[in-house]
Amino acid sequence: MSAVVEALNALRAFVTENLGLKAGALGIAILMFSLVQGAEDMERNVYIDVVVRPPPDAKDMILVTETPDRVRVRLKGSRARLNSLRQEALPAVDVELNSRDDTRYYFEKEMFDLPTGVSVMQVVPPSLVFKWAPRAVRDIPVEVFLKGALASGLEWAGEPEVFPQVVEVDGPRDVVNSIRTVRSMQIDVAKLEEGVVQSEIQLVAAPANTSFDTQSVLVTLRVQPKMKVRVLSPLRVDAEGVIPRALRPRAVAARIRGPETLVDALNPASVLAIVSLSEVSTKKGSVAVPVELRGLPDGIEVLGVEPSAVTVLF
Repeated sequence: MSAVVEALNALRAFVTENLGLKAGALGIAILMFSLVQGAEDMERNVYIDVVVRPPPDAKDMILVTETPDRVRVRLKGSRARLNSLRQEALPAVDVELNSRDDTRYYFEKEMFDLPTGVSVMQVVPPSLVFKWAPRAVRDIPVEVFLKGALASGLEWAGEPEVFPQVVEVDGPRDVVNSIRTVRSMQIDVAKLEEGVVQSEIQLVAAPANTSFDTQSVLVTLRVQPKMKVRVLSPLRVDAEGVIPRALRPRAVAARIRGPETLVDALNPASVLAIVSLSEVSTKKGSVAVPVELRGLPDGIEVLGVEPSAVTVLF
């Protein structure tokens, strides 16, 4: 038992004696380890924005090759320096072209503005390819793309209205000159009801290397009940106000237009063809008096009466 006690006392003494010195040594060891780790070289990938500056002789040209907005750069440096780098704070790299004849541009390590002690190991892509084409700008009409058909009993009350009616298209000359219309995204009309519908509709995306000055248009659609034209004939002509000796002719034909359901349901017997004689001179002789139609439901339009006037004999 005494041997065990002596061993425990010896262990306690080893741990507690010179405790401050031992703690200091441990702290120094940790610090040295951190410094050594921080000084070790490592590699890290970052993305850096690219700004392409067209050459002076490309004023009336447009770039027709795809160029990335940023490149991937592999950096090498101490762990501490690379860990402290903020990718969004890295300056963009300027690609300044001297001539449109320069078809390829290579990235150089010295182009990248990096902190001291950080170097460029690799750039992806390592170069950019440039191809230029003559530029053109044109106003091109917008075409509204309607999908489906209106419900039964409905029809269009006119052509679709679009604002703006034209879109400015900017791009390679051969592409711009080949475009006849700029189409809207499709509008499903199957569920439209009677009335006026106004919607902002996106345009179909522009072709490659081409742009529109607007990405959407305002489309107005007008829907009305399906209209029908019908001829009511014969309609007996009657006089009002004075009884004449005769009316010639005694019947007329009326051409009417209105919603299909109203026109089909109309009974010709309910429509009266009247000549009003209350303000007409009744001296012996004849006079031409216009024919009026009465008894037509609201919403029905008279397109014409044949003949439009009858001869009244007194």
